[in-house]
Amino acid sequence: MTNVDGGITIPESPMITDEHKKLVEEARKTLMDSSEATPFALLGTQVVAGKNYWILCKVNMLGPTQSEKLVTYKINKNLQDEVTLLEATTFEF
Repeated sequence: MTNVDGGITIPESPMITDEHKKLVEEARKTLMDSSEATPFALLGTQVVAGKNYWILCKVNMLGPTQSEKLVTYKINKNLQDEVTLLEATTFEF
């Protein structure tokens, strides 16, 4: 693991676990879309009041303009195990 500024830890391996998949599912419940997200890389974590996760996902956008996008979700899991989507950054390719 590598630490960078702001206390963010970058893992040696970006491997996704079942816990990470559950975090993405829980965080996406607040979104008002029907797209499907597949997490495939853990980019980093940060210990705060709980823990922040940066998870890279492939998102299949459904609807009339079906497309695939890469999205980084910044997710917080607080000390009460509540999951919140803090930020979503889309990369078009």
